[in-house]
Amino acid sequence: MDEARFREAEEAYAAGDLRAAAKAFLASAGRGKEGNGAAYHRAGNSLMRLRRYSDAVTVYGHALMDEIYEKRGAVWANLGTAQAATGAYDEAVRAYREALEEPGYDADHKALQGMAGALWEMGRVEDAALAYRQAALDTGNRDPGKALNNLGLCLMRLDRPEDAIEAYKAALELPEYKGKGRAAANLGVAFASVGKHEDAIRAFEKAVALYDHTLSPDTAAVYEASRRAATGRAGDREIVEGWVTGEMPPVAPEVRVEEVPGQAPRAEIPGSVRAGVDAMVAVPPGAAVPTVPDATAAGEQGDRMADFFNRTEEQMRESDRAARRDERRDRAASGGRKGPGLWVAGALATVVVLVSAYAAGLGYPTQSGTVKGLLHARGKGTAIEGYWVAVPEKDIDKEMAKVPPSFQGFTIGGVDRSASRSVVEVTLTLDRGAPLRLKLTLAREGVGWKVTGVENDWRSTGGGS
Repeated sequence: MDEARFREAEEAYAAGDLRAAAKAFLASAGRGKEGNGAAYHRAGNSLMRLRRYSDAVTVYGHALMDEIYEKRGAVWANLGTAQAATGAYDEAVRAYREALEEPGYDADHKALQGMAGALWEMGRVEDAALAYRQAALDTGNRDPGKALNNLGLCLMRLDRPEDAIEAYKAALELPEYKGKGRAAANLGVAFASVGKHEDAIRAFEKAVALYDHTLSPDTAAVYEASRRAATGRAGDREIVEGWVTGEMPPVAPEVRVEEVPGQAPRAEIPGSVRAGVDAMVAVPPGAAVPTVPDATAAGEQGDRMADFFNRTEEQMRESDRAARRDERRDRAASGGRKGPGLWVAGALATVVVLVSAYAAGLGYPTQSGTVKGLLHARGKGTAIEGYWVAVPEKDIDKEMAKVPPSFQGFTIGGVDRSASRSVVEVTLTLDRGAPLRLKLTLAREGVGWKVTGVENDWRSTGGGS
């Protein structure tokens, strides 16, 4: 790579001359594949800001040919954004997944949110909801409120307004979230859709008076319908879909791309006593998601929120499938009327799914999620105690001595699962020497998993001495 031309390109980029920057970054790329990743990465970013999305897709592809470039995860994520901007949503989803699998990529929430937006555009709303939920729970996400609001929009589309209500409430509890007006308006629509008109009125008025939000015509119609229903002056309720004040789609025209030099400092989300929701958002990856305390004003809604955030993705999918199957069967048997049998069958189906998943070793956080969080923390020198359970602190230090404090990346291998104990195989790519293979044992902690020990796998290519 031509370092002089690269610096020239950086200066043009900083000055806002994006056309000159793109040309200079491309010119700075040398021949061959290795060593040119940064030049093509930055050229792609310049083209994205110029809204030349198809060209950016091509250039990011060249950046990914550099196998030794350390920012490959960011390139994959930016490629997904470019592909989504061109309407290639299925390709975008694949690119975002590659970013999530890339060793050393530590902005999972960005890839998850981008993936969720692409899934939404493809009509895969259930999958989009799962991705937004994961993005909200990622502690690297400095703005989880946006993911929670969009999660609520997905849940409204899935005809799950009660869960949507909890997602909107969670977004409103985050002090840093800038879109509280949208979330409050969406909360009002969700309340109205289940007939809670007084709650809907309060939410709409809060959106306007407290957060200075302007209601869209459709949302204003819902507000007025709730006012009439609450005072008994109206007949049928007028309800519209709940995403009219939302934040999707997340791509064009304003496209955010991840830059090469550094990243903004991460911030922990402050905790809150309201139904334990903020604590759920703030837990580090790999730490057990806290449940809602029993003695809270949230009551049954708080219990639903805890259940929603603690369920694994497959459990959520299977629970929804079972409920829909039971509903169709019940409607067929009763001429379209819902009866108590539907709810009993749905509850039994959910119990069966949860028990089966628990016995199979499923949980949230998953085994690989816990290990990934532990290794990221180790590499950054941050606290790792939250990823361990039933091990004294002095023994944690002894166990972690088997993991080098510095390494280039890691890959998760096989996972041996059981109901209460699991083993995860990991291969570390070291700064020097052969890769190091480790086996981490984990124990069930609540619905998730935590580490109990580390063993050297002497099948490592570097051997052991």
